[in-house]
Amino acid sequence: MNTGSPDAPEEGAVREYLREFLMDPFVIDLPYPLRYALVHGAILPKRPAQSAEAYKSIWTENGSPLVHCCKRLADGLNAEPGMAYGQPSFKTAVENLLAKGVDEIGLLPLFPQSANATTGSCVAGVKKAIKGRAKLRVVPPFYNEPAFIQPLADSLKNIDEHILFSYHGLPIRQLKKQPAPDYQIQCIKTTEAIVKTAGIETGRYTVSFQSRLGRAKWIEPYTDEMLRKLPSNGIKKLAVICPAFFCDCLETLEEIEIQGRNTFMESGGETFRMIPCLNASPAAFNCLKTLMANADNWPLEK
Repeated sequence: MNTGSPDAPEEGAVREYLREFLMDPFVIDLPYPLRYALVHGAILPKRPAQSAEAYKSIWTENGSPLVHCCKRLADGLNAEPGMAYGQPSFKTAVENLLAKGVDEIGLLPLFPQSANATTGSCVAGVKKAIKGRAKLRVVPPFYNEPAFIQPLADSLKNIDEHILFSYHGLPIRQLKKQPAPDYQIQCIKTTEAIVKTAGIETGRYTVSFQSRLGRAKWIEPYTDEMLRKLPSNGIKKLAVICPAFFCDCLETLEEIEIQGRNTFMESGGETFRMIPCLNASPAAFNCLKTLMANADNWPLEK
């Protein structure tokens, strides 16, 4: 399971996707009247047109890179793909599994670091779709799973540039709603595991958080501000890796590889390299197979 994408890089499809996504109380955890006013009054009037242009810049002949990646992974693992928002729907995936007569479903959200806005939303949605017709097991967060860490470390071993680890951000208030270790700590532990495995010295990397929305305080430092700051600190050559994303998507391909590159280069940078996510690589399949091999021991949801 993953977040999903609009059905098309068009304003109408993006508006429908954003409405579904942003009205999820796990994503914007405000009381319904405030959430409705924010989404329908401040975001939906302008954001869909802007986001549609962003999606057009990464759309391929296979459609959304994120959805295509998830479908390839599911096909190769004999699993059902399900998006939290958009198509293919997780509700359809649940019904397909139940139609096969299964009495236990394993849920593998492709979020290495767990947060209420991602994994929490997926679990709640699938539980509601199952309606007690089967048991549900959920993969534990795999932010420090060696089969996840090793290929990311391998991708950095011959990198001479300074490395920026950019993770998806969250409002600070959402961290307080999570059990320990919270999302931010999981991101830090992922970074520590990767740099240790790759043999990257302290001082050769920086950690930041991207994709903030609204005026609330989010986890800092912010990636866009960091990209402006690094060249003035003497860091002219940069490689960026995004370990919060299993598959490349709008946040990596457009926000970082296009917008982030422009920001860094216009601020005085000389070279910019984007490190791909695991996507549907052999290492990605190996990682998920490793996790799925232990599915009988995944915690049962109550």
